[in-house]
Amino acid sequence: MEFIKAICTWKDSFFTSDCVSIVIAIFTLVVTISIPVQIMKFQRYLSLMPIYMGFDVANAFMSVINFFHDDCDCDVGRIPEEYKKRFKYDFDEKNNVPLEKILHYQRRLLNDYFFELESCRKSSWILRRKIEKEWTSSEAWVVKILIFMNAAVDNDPELFKNISGIKHERLPKIRGLNKYLKKFYDDLSNAKRWMQS
Repeated sequence: MEFIKAICTWKDSFFTSDCVSIVIAIFTLVVTISIPVQIMKFQRYLSLMPIYMGFDVANAFMSVINFFHDDCDCDVGRIPEEYKKRFKYDFDEKNNVPLEKILHYQRRLLNDYFFELESCRKSSWILRRKIEKEWTSSEAWVVKILIFMNAAVDNDPELFKNISGIKHERLPKIRGLNKYLKKFYDDLSNAKRWMQS
């Protein structure tokens, strides 16, 4: 009973200034947490810019564009066939193709880069607007070519080897670096085949 009286007494002594103080404290807490989070998201986006300006990404862009323009004659229907030819040629040891010329590597590099960029874009409406202002339809066309190239790899059993039969094998006794690999394996073993966003 005394507890209820104490609550009623507290309620009577609760002034408007107390309400304002509570609202200000909550607002301050939210701002104190959200500003560093937004700064980290923006720094993540800014860290992608030197990569975009670097040789590897520029070379990958040119490789994908040249493949689509020269090898496929700008015909998306020819991507699976031409990609398979190029894949076999690039990985044939007789041809001794340098890493920066291997189309499969270039495709994967751009996939990873655009995945990171899309992660940044989804993380904040401010970054979404910034990316939409700073990036052009030319990059969108390259992304579309990548989508067709990825589909060509996913749908071709010679390019995307099915190794899922190993999931039923028991792991040997582990130690050292394999402990970390096992933790990573355990987390990913039940994941989907494709990246989730």
